[in-house]
Parts: sequence; structure tokens; C-alpha cells
Amino acid sequence: MENLLTLTVNSTHFYLVDLQPGWLLVDAGWGMAQFTAQLKAYRFPITAIKYVLFTHHHPDHAGLIQAVRDACGAKLIIHKKQIPYLEDLRTYFEKKGGYVPIRVEKDDLVSPSRGRLSSIGIHGEIIETPGHSPDSISLGLDSGVAFIGDLTLPMAAGEEQIDEVCRSWRTLLARGTTRFYHSHTDPFGADRIQDQLKNICP
Repeated sequence: MENLLTLTVNSTHFYLVDLQPGWLLVDAGWGMAQFTAQLKAYRFPITAIKYVLFTHHHPDHAGLIQAVRDACGAKLIIHKKQIPYLEDLRTYFEKKGGYVPIRVEKDDLVSPSRGRLSSIGIHGEIIETPGHSPDSISLGLDSGVAFIGDLTLPMAAGEEQIDEVCRSWRTLLARGTTRFYHSHTDPFGADRIQDQLKNICP
């Protein structure tokens, strides 16, 4: 099991994963003051964050990504299919203010291979898991852990979502995932999803 720290800001979980050395931050939405206050409470220096990844472009998951990067110098890990949605995120914040647009820079990791991820201490892969949003990804680790963002549970999927949602869950299970870290619930095991797939998915 990975050395893991969970922060919760406005009901959204952000996960810090120890890469030894340095840490990976999975998701960072709104609430910079709350985010940094939680880091301070854990005596966790923001400069320990070396990489950041967001599971999808919604503001509660990606709104702070660039601000965090600017504060600690972290590199971005991003799937190429997420890049077109960065403009939607910028547009959302256009009238609200307080948003630093995400920049994809030359040293960032765009759709990195397993080998590239392994070289920075991430033993696993980035998996496309649409259903909640078309750009949703999950980070699946070889330990059996997966960080899945807001991937919709089969029991909560609408008629227009259900096929895509079921495919995404089956993809995660097929790679041996045993424990899921969702952004708005406590972690849960594969048995919960297997039961829903059996009873709900076509």
C-alpha cells in the first residue's frame, strides 16, 4: 500500500502519493487557502510536491493545478485527450476570477508511457475512464490501487451514460484493481463494483 495523504477541500478529496523521493498530487480544485492550511496542519511542505495530475477538467479537480505548480515547481502529468478541455475550464473561471490557467510546458509529461511513469516512481498507468466527463482519466497503480476522480458508479449512471460507465469500470477491474479512491466518498473495494456490474450493467 502506498504512503498516502488525503486532503479534503469543499467535499473534494485531493490525494498526495509518496513517490520516494517527492510526492504526486492527484487533483487540486478551488480553495487555495484551505489547501495550504491543510498542508501546514500536516507539516507538509508544498515544495515536496514534484508532480501534479488532474482526473478531469472540472473546477473542483483542476482549478488550482497551475497555482500549485507555480508555488512548488511541479511538473504536470496530463493525457493528451484532456488538453482540449483546458479552454472550457478557463472559460468557466473567466468571470469569477482567481484562476491561473493551466499551461502545458515542454518538460511536462503528456500521455506518458508506463516506462516514463516508472522512471519518476509511479508504478502503474494512466487509463481513460470516461463516463462522468469525456476527458476523465484514472491513475491505476500496480499495487491494485486506482485514483478515479468522479467516475460515476453504475448504480448512479443515467441511461445515456451507462454503457460508457460500465466499460470504464470493467477496464479498471480487468487490470486487477482492488481498491478505488473516489473524490467524494471513502475508498471502497472491487466487490462493491463487481456487484453493481452484475446487477446493473448490460
